[in-house]
Amino acid sequence: MKPNLFRLGTAFAIIFLAALCPMLALAHNQVLKTEPAANAALKTAPAHVELWLSEKPDLTISKIAVQGPSGPVEMGPIHSLPDKSLVADFKGKLSNGQYVVNWQTAGDDGHVSKGQFSFTVKSGL
Repeated sequence: MKPNLFRLGTAFAIIFLAALCPMLALAHNQVLKTEPAANAALKTAPAHVELWLSEKPDLTISKIAVQGPSGPVEMGPIHSLPDKSLVADFKGKLSNGQYVVNWQTAGDDGHVSKGQFSFTVKSGL
């Protein structure tokens, strides 16, 4: 009995696609590190938010928005640095409390990546 070539071809295609999917997921721009660090408890309020990325960010798509204990935090313009990072300065000083950073960017492949992290300011405590 000869093996069915259609079944072998289908099995090979499924195995190939299954192996390829994780590689495609890695192609999207990813956050490698943040400042402030995720879940950090800071004794001093930060002056900015910075995200280090796996690829150069597309500034036309990139956003950084911060929500604080009193609502949205006013941010300066977002800009990119040569080391594949995004930076946005806080326009005022942050008070004590928890802050949630929502970010969005895209890299070379054009796919939008989004995420969030939080940090807490506990100055003077």
